[in-house]
Amino acid sequence: MVEPLERPVYSYVSKQFVMVDENVSVANAVKLTQPKNIETIIVTSNGKPVGIVTDSDILEKVVIKGDDSDLVSLKAIMTSPILTLPSTSTLKQAIELMRIQKIKRVPIVDSHNKIVQKIIGIVTQKALAETIRNSVIEKTFKSYRVSIKENYKPIFGTLGFIMQFAGILMIVPAIFGTVVNELESATAIYLAVISMSLTGFILNTFGEKSTLNLKQSSIVVVSSFTLLSLFGSLPYMYVNPFGLNFDNLSLFVSSILESSSGYTTTGLTTIENPESLPESFVFYRSYTQWVGGLSFVYLVMALYYPETKLATMRNMIGGGILKFKQLLSTISIIFVIYTIIFIVLIFSMGNIHLIESVSLSFSTLVTGGFIPDSTIFYSLNSYQLILIMAGMMIAALPFGFHYGIFTKEIKSRRLSLEIIVYLFFVLLLAVLFVIIEPSISTHDWLTSVFHVVSASTTTGFSFINLSYLSLEGKLFLIFVMLIGGTAFSTAGGIKIARLSLILQKLKGNTIFLSMSDAFTPLSISSTAIQFRKNKNGQKFSITKKKLLESKNGLVYHDSQKLSLLSDKAFRDAIFVIILFVMLSLASATFISYLNKSGFVDSLFESSAALSNTGLSVGITTMNLDLASKVILSINMILGRFEIIALLYIFISRLRK
Repeated sequence: MVEPLERPVYSYVSKQFVMVDENVSVANAVKLTQPKNIETIIVTSNGKPVGIVTDSDILEKVVIKGDDSDLVSLKAIMTSPILTLPSTSTLKQAIELMRIQKIKRVPIVDSHNKIVQKIIGIVTQKALAETIRNSVIEKTFKSYRVSIKENYKPIFGTLGFIMQFAGILMIVPAIFGTVVNELESATAIYLAVISMSLTGFILNTFGEKSTLNLKQSSIVVVSSFTLLSLFGSLPYMYVNPFGLNFDNLSLFVSSILESSSGYTTTGLTTIENPESLPESFVFYRSYTQWVGGLSFVYLVMALYYPETKLATMRNMIGGGILKFKQLLSTISIIFVIYTIIFIVLIFSMGNIHLIESVSLSFSTLVTGGFIPDSTIFYSLNSYQLILIMAGMMIAALPFGFHYGIFTKEIKSRRLSLEIIVYLFFVLLLAVLFVIIEPSISTHDWLTSVFHVVSASTTTGFSFINLSYLSLEGKLFLIFVMLIGGTAFSTAGGIKIARLSLILQKLKGNTIFLSMSDAFTPLSISSTAIQFRKNKNGQKFSITKKKLLESKNGLVYHDSQKLSLLSDKAFRDAIFVIILFVMLSLASATFISYLNKSGFVDSLFESSAALSNTGLSVGITTMNLDLASKVILSINMILGRFEIIALLYIFISRLRK
């Protein structure tokens, strides 16, 4: 890019001048310039430029002196000889001439015409100063414009599409409210639909469709759940289902808590009697879980990703092996089939209304936790409880498992191993819970299994008063909630896959080397393939010990530690575990202090929010202070994208 001062002066000439003979009076000259607001007069003699007259000259040399302008000629007041510059001159040369000669304008002549000195325009000091100023501003802000175009327009475009997509999806409960003639509820939901759609339209106006890197996708995920929680709170604020005369701030914070709990599939709520709500609002609450739980944010983001970049998403959402089309089929077809089947089965077993069956099925199959009736589990029989447990387990299994069952296309040993480990883990925990918790009878296996399944799948259903649990029982469920379900499922928590990955990496006892040919040094493989062959067919296997020398004079280094630290998946898994534990403890400390409650009870609530479980020991009520509600809302949103996405935004090293 050419520096401003080196640009050619002809690009900045003004045509605002007239050429007048030197014998013309000042009065007649002014008559020529005034209608066109011209400030410069080029004075000529026999058609050739000989001088210049400006408005300042006329003012100082004629008007102020009181002379008769009809009697004064241009020749008498002109500045002569006239100073000009060729059109090939630069701005720097023009400014330098004005500075030395102490003039404010310079005529520019056509440098291509060597015979006749033809004036093609005027450059003024004021115009050049404006040009330089604009060039400096342009240069200063160019990097910002490039940054916005490259870094933020794709984010705005994707986020706008997500908001519009969410607006379309949320029309369903609004239409339902209209059909059943619950106009207040319907109006409230339409308000959210319009807000989402309008925001999406505005963001699309400033954005553009293009692929995203890991930082950008992280920003989109964080922003999406934040905006969904914000707009999803509008129906709560409009209807005020809390039964109290809240002030505006309290109503807003409580509504955000409920909305965040829905879209993050947490199920933590302060609404004690959901059965008193309009049916359409009950449906709306469960529907927000179904929309948020089926990872529609990731689904929409996948529209902007080539298949080769989808692998970067797996670290953010805890693994997964499905491509976009497979994920779309699983979410839009397979889980819809599951939902329909569960609605029919639960309803057909009796003691439950259709809308409650729908709501309960939504909450079950996305591990949500909202219930349509505060006493619903007391009316369910054992078969219905077992069915709900089965639904929670189905939802906590990877999307890849469901796709493989229906299509038989996916055959992953790693996926099968994760599922086996998880099922064994749940069974073991159910046995331990009966042993650890004295309030549960050793013969009441159904209660033990149900609550362990509810905690491990991070669903949050419960039909016992958890505040009566022993200290050991509460700590046990905290542990179960934080571990969570399997990777790339609707379940929250740290995930079994991450723990398995860490154990596999830590227990590796062998570092394996490969040689590209007989004359090059060996390289240490970080993938731990048992044996590799060089071009001569030799096999190499090096133990975990520090190997400082070997045959052929080659030197080996102990890079077991280096390979672990450089392994992104391992590093991310460690960070997620540390962050889950630290954030749970920190949140519990604040909640305990603010509410004067026991630390373990506060830890239970913070862990339930962060793991998107929703179980409660009674602290999360309408009387909970606003600061604690905000903390729990933040925990739920952070837990939904497993915290790591937030780190990807601010710590570039973690994205590598």
